[in-house]
Amino acid sequence: MKKCPICEKGNLKEGEIEEKMFGISLGRYKAEICAECGESFVDEGTMKAIEQKARQLGIWGLTKKIKIVRSGNSLAIRIPADIARFLKLQEGKELFLHPEGTTKLAIEII
Repeated sequence: MKKCPICEKGNLKEGEIEEKMFGISLGRYKAEICAECGESFVDEGTMKAIEQKARQLGIWGLTKKIKIVRSGNSLAIRIPADIARFLKLQEGKELFLHPEGTTKLAIEII
């Protein structure tokens, strides 16, 4: 049996995982799962299938690095067009904005 390369304690067993990206299910896939820490590992072919599904759903590449800019006395961020399209955002739409700890900012569409 193979040992988990992450925790180095548990043995890897064949199983199935549900893969998600941005909270959207990409399906269930075969994987090796650590019995101790729960970390999962898929082979290269499965990883390509997961990536292809994310591309089909239009969510591949939605992660962006953006800069904060000054706007008057406030700071502003711009939402990239592809993310705005995915979220169906339009000018005038209202959002809730709140911190989640000191390193994460949540934006909820209302």
